[in-house]
Amino acid sequence: MKFLHLADLHLGKKVFGYDLDGEQRDILRQVLEAADTYHVDGVLICGDVYDVAMPPIGAVALLNWFLNELHKRALDVFIISGNHDSAGRLNFGSELLKESRIHIASIFEGDVEYADMEKDGQRVRIHMLPFIKPIIVRTVCDVPCDSWNAAMEEAMKRVHFDEEACNILMSHQFFAGSQTCESETHAIGTLDQIATTYLDRFDYAALGHLHNPQSCGREQNRYPGTLLKFSASELDVTKTLTMIETNPDHSVSIIELPLHPIHDFVRIRGTFDEIVSRSFWKDLDLENYYYVILDDEQEVFQVYEKLASIYPRLLKIEYSRTRPQVTMEDMDDLTTEQKTPMEIFAEFFEMQNGTAATQEQMKVVIDAWEAIHETD
Repeated sequence: MKFLHLADLHLGKKVFGYDLDGEQRDILRQVLEAADTYHVDGVLICGDVYDVAMPPIGAVALLNWFLNELHKRALDVFIISGNHDSAGRLNFGSELLKESRIHIASIFEGDVEYADMEKDGQRVRIHMLPFIKPIIVRTVCDVPCDSWNAAMEEAMKRVHFDEEACNILMSHQFFAGSQTCESETHAIGTLDQIATTYLDRFDYAALGHLHNPQSCGREQNRYPGTLLKFSASELDVTKTLTMIETNPDHSVSIIELPLHPIHDFVRIRGTFDEIVSRSFWKDLDLENYYYVILDDEQEVFQVYEKLASIYPRLLKIEYSRTRPQVTMEDMDDLTTEQKTPMEIFAEFFEMQNGTAATQEQMKVVIDAWEAIHETD
């Protein structure tokens, strides 16, 4: 059987103030096209369906449209909650939706829900574990639970494993050995990291929470990543759609399908004059989102307004030649004995700006110095 493995849709998300509604609808349309092309049997959505606990109306409407489209295709859909979701709100109508083959497990109530699928003599059991924290497990199960590993260990005791089936776990947690990026939310340090050994029993672990596509512990422990880029740290990451196929021997094949966002996140670099010149931008898609690195030595006045007139979707503007922080200890290292004023200035300029003053800059200072002394 074939499944599309999704996670971290973050419907309703804004990036640097920009709404991504159009981009999200288009990328979900690509998911539907993949479902048609590869004749998949189901879709796994592993948490963070929404970006916030109280999603905007547009985000709810988008999910409604997407689920309706999946239902039209007679696909089984499995959804768990993530740390960004309101478990109670996402659970609304879950009992009724089961009749439409949409299975939602958003609240951990002491048991790991599951659903079985069968096709051509092959059976797959989907175990749906929503996002859990130690306090949730401690409260629901009435057991001591003071760590994230302890919470997962307790949850695994409540899994209804089927030795005769291919067992797939859906989980939205931070598993150890995974790589994070700027657009994720997790606990301070490594407190929320969970050992991957809890996943070894399953033929495939469909994970959610981390935004870059990756495996951890073993190939079958898979984060599909977000369908779109959400931060500057993801500029060089290639986003893909993960499809899995279960085999009669319970092995699981993983296939990465290409995605093509209508507006990409792009990094450009150069001096301000270079970046605003027509020869630089004439072949660029100016509807993309741009992260700009400026090589100018001095900050450009009203740089955002000037660049936005050409690049309407600006993510961030940074200068490559940042000035180092100068401490009093650094100042103490400046020895002034037997040095001319110009030597002292040149030394201070280089310390302050991280580069030596040019001849033109030194000439300006010399002229000013001489002008001051001429009036004495």
